[in-house]
Amino acid sequence: MPLDKALVGCHDDWNALDHFDPTTNSRRLFSRFFHLRTVYGALQDGFNLVQRGNWTYWIQRPGSNNTGTEMGLWSVSRAAQPGVQTLNGTFNDQVWLLYTNENSTKTWSFDCKESLWISSPFESGVTVRNLLPPYDIYTLDESLSSLNNDDKAPFFGCLANVTMDPYGYKVLVPSSQWVAQNPAITKFLPGHDHRILSQANSTSIDISLEFNVAMDCDGVTSSVSLNVSSSGQSAGNGQPGVTHVQCGQVQNPDPAVLVGTDVSAWYWNAMLVNVPDGVVTITVDHAPAQSGNATTNVRVFSPLRSYSLVRSGIGQGSSLATERRGEQRDGFPRE
Repeated sequence: MPLDKALVGCHDDWNALDHFDPTTNSRRLFSRFFHLRTVYGALQDGFNLVQRGNWTYWIQRPGSNNTGTEMGLWSVSRAAQPGVQTLNGTFNDQVWLLYTNENSTKTWSFDCKESLWISSPFESGVTVRNLLPPYDIYTLDESLSSLNNDDKAPFFGCLANVTMDPYGYKVLVPSSQWVAQNPAITKFLPGHDHRILSQANSTSIDISLEFNVAMDCDGVTSSVSLNVSSSGQSAGNGQPGVTHVQCGQVQNPDPAVLVGTDVSAWYWNAMLVNVPDGVVTITVDHAPAQSGNATTNVRVFSPLRSYSLVRSGIGQGSSLATERRGEQRDGFPRE
């Protein structure tokens, strides 16, 4: 096991910082999971779990004492138990899950008229779409398995080929039932719980927010507010504020660290001016998307300090904060 960091962790100051960063891949991924459960009743409460097929083989890991490990691809559907359950999602039909435990990118291709065809729970001709990035779309081919078990059309849909990322998984539904990801903050600079050294006669700090969808630039700016908790050091004339706003598409986003997480698509850059020594909490409250019908539904906290802690949190709104001077760590807002 790669224990290098664990062995020296006691000597790493980073471990003493606050790690409630709402822009982390794992947090955003589970936020997407929880959102999908509110939309698709089968994901939340479906008791009817059916293994549609598996394309697997067996290996033995070193030190496994002859205990086998099954490797490959699985196809599973999840739905309400007929006659037992009444689901309460926006969509209550079945969902289709594909997942693999291969540690490399792999493609599975089979003839839909042969025995190894990749079976789906949907009818042939249906277009399905992944609820997770990269939101891939597939049109199901015709198989030889009839929906009514009478050797006649309609037939179950077949996936002629599929490529899976290492340890990849897909959640597929008919495209007519596909629901887009909610807008979310994917990155904050100078960084969550980041410390900024106070410089003489310098009271400005550059900040940047990145989002997974295109946002309304003026709307994001209007959603940003500042709350000052000063240590007593003057920042000069004027109150802390936001200036030099720039918005646009992210050209080279950071790659996704986890399967199923999206990447940055749009940025909001600005300068904080008249920042005093102490803590300035930046709150991003329900910033609107360009579509006009969605918001981040979050609040991010980040103390701006020189000597500084930057916090960002996504929840009922979004708040970011950075500490300019001082070591106290109490009084920071959390989600």
